[in-house]
Amino acid sequence: MFPVNTQRGFVAAFKDYWFRAGDFRGSSRRGQYWWIVLMNVLALVAGIGIMVATILAVGVKNEIRPGMPLALFGGTVGVILVVLFTWYLYQGLPQLTVTIRRYRDAGVSPWALLVTRLAPAVIMFIAPSQGLAQLLSGLLLLADLVITLLPTRHPVPLWATRPNEDSQHVGIRGAFVDFFRRGGVFSGRSSRSQYWSIVLLSIILGIATTLALAPTLLFSFISGSSSASGSSSAGMASNLLFRVLRFYGILLSATSILNLPQLTITVRRFRDAGVSPWWYGALWAMQSVVALVVALNEKLAFAWIVYFILFIVEIIILALPTKHKKYV
Repeated sequence: MFPVNTQRGFVAAFKDYWFRAGDFRGSSRRGQYWWIVLMNVLALVAGIGIMVATILAVGVKNEIRPGMPLALFGGTVGVILVVLFTWYLYQGLPQLTVTIRRYRDAGVSPWALLVTRLAPAVIMFIAPSQGLAQLLSGLLLLADLVITLLPTRHPVPLWATRPNEDSQHVGIRGAFVDFFRRGGVFSGRSSRSQYWSIVLLSIILGIATTLALAPTLLFSFISGSSSASGSSSAGMASNLLFRVLRFYGILLSATSILNLPQLTITVRRFRDAGVSPWWYGALWAMQSVVALVVALNEKLAFAWIVYFILFIVEIIILALPTKHKKYV
């Protein structure tokens, strides 16, 4: 275990939040937890405020036309939505670990999260419209709030991750542990086996999850259709839409835990292959631009070719052997 910076304030909490994303063993003070909560609340409020102001400004200055909503959401509002969505999509792992550390710091076993966080989600997924289920979920979430407000029991946070670790040959189990343990570490290196074992494991888990959830989702659709058979077609459609959105919401919440570790391991793999990680940022930016062009005009064959070439270049770099040339 390695002691980390114990400075207080937003900047220290912000750095601690991201760089200790893979620290499941240490502790985090109330300030380190609640500064992040405040940050996310302010980001959400600011994003919604800008979107509302943009929509009102467009509505005041221009007559509402049939094509305006599409143009509006494809412009400023669309960009804000994408930025907000990306911002929260990368916070799955750091949000999980900072909550685990806050529980431990407050003298409560992190396993209690299964009751205070997971149980309400399961209850609301099974019976979202039941009053008793809503009351029970509310009480469990209230208990979670109280725990995160408890005073600190461990005065010095601990960090279980070494920065600037070198690459090493590992199996799937070792790659899995390393993937999460260094989830917030951009420094150091990751070997081909550390990277591609995660890719293989992701494919296996993706197939297994699909096979496991497909019958459940199908049964949910069938039961939803049966229960809405006596109601209007609009009610049936809204019921099915709610079930689909609920399913994909859970799926996005689960995948958000993987996004930051996937980013950091790719950066480390580029460095380990002797390629500056800044090239990954350049490739990502070019792919994003090309993807936007494709979205605007799917018939533009040249854009598809460019996107495929950029993808192949990234795959080749990720498949390169370890080199000893260091990039900062």
